[in-house]
Amino acid sequence: MSNNRLSGNIPSTLSQCVVLEYLGMQSNLFAGSIPQSFANLVSIKQMDVSRNNLSGKIPEFLKSMKSLQDLNLSFNHFDGAVPTGGVFDIAGAVSIEGNYHLCTSIPTRGVSLCSAVVDKKRKQKLLILVLLPTVVATAILFSFIATICLRKRMKTNPHLQHDNEQIKIEKISYEKVSYKDLVRATDRFSSANLIGSGSFGRVYKGSLQFQEDQVAIKIFDLDINGAHRSFIAECEALRNVRHRNLVKIITLCSSVDHTGADFKALVFPYMPNGNLEMWLHLKDPENGERSILTLSQRTNIALDVALALDYLHNQCAPPVIHCDLKPTNILLGLDMVAYVIDFGLARFLFRTENAHQDSSATLSRLKGTIGYIPPGEISLFARYWFCLFLMELYK
Repeated sequence: MSNNRLSGNIPSTLSQCVVLEYLGMQSNLFAGSIPQSFANLVSIKQMDVSRNNLSGKIPEFLKSMKSLQDLNLSFNHFDGAVPTGGVFDIAGAVSIEGNYHLCTSIPTRGVSLCSAVVDKKRKQKLLILVLLPTVVATAILFSFIATICLRKRMKTNPHLQHDNEQIKIEKISYEKVSYKDLVRATDRFSSANLIGSGSFGRVYKGSLQFQEDQVAIKIFDLDINGAHRSFIAECEALRNVRHRNLVKIITLCSSVDHTGADFKALVFPYMPNGNLEMWLHLKDPENGERSILTLSQRTNIALDVALALDYLHNQCAPPVIHCDLKPTNILLGLDMVAYVIDFGLARFLFRTENAHQDSSATLSRLKGTIGYIPPGEISLFARYWFCLFLMELYK
């Protein structure tokens, strides 16, 4: 069963296989501890549960298994003392490396002595007891002094209080999310949760523990040339923009997958109304009828997109050129508010010393999807392109 994505606790019912001799469960996502019922595996010769998320104490019953000759527990999260006797006394029969909270009663390469661990913990507790009162007293003193100084500054500068409140409003913190969280959120990247695909990857819907509403998870296929640059560009653009008609990033994941390969993903709010393309051109699969936008909805969508472009071009520093604006990159919320997405080809526009010339090394080549390639400058051509977009919208 090795090298899969099996998760949860190891099934205790495996102990019913009393004549089982070789058990390979390495490189999975198993958690918890080794079941106590495994003591019934009287014929087991080799057991490999390495590279999982197992934790707790190493079961004592393992040393009583007389037939066990090879035991691999490495790269898990076991803690406490390593048992002695049985297979644990056979040189080279047990592998425990990568379990950084284990200790032994006899000197073993790469594993601390239990007595040294106890002494270290005692020293740490003593150090905490000595330093904690000093640190707390110092922190209280500095807080008191800072409060007095801040009040004096607010009295002399009444605008400071408003600015301080604005900073608190704009401060954003992102929840950390791991590869394992995204696997769980999308039911192992099930095709049933696949909602779209693009040039550099796929998009799944899912549910995260810290998020009440469903989310859209954009997984980058890093085997595709340019996918990594697209991930970096999108992160750089989204961390510098804030607007009601631009999709907000919830969090990101930059880690490794179960094979050890690089893994990149972005998490956004899930938009149940889909993108503008499906409203303009596709038919409803249930009724066979085309979803029709009202004139008021079309006008509001056009206005939302125009406001987003105006913000990117004229209010950002430096200005941001989306480079791939098209109906599939415009999402519609529950209230049919339009959100511009996909900044994977976005570029920043830097001003040169010549006021009549804009330049950017990243705008030297055409970017975008064939049929929807906007120019790299804010000019009459950009206005012309946007008029074409409005004509498409009102078809």
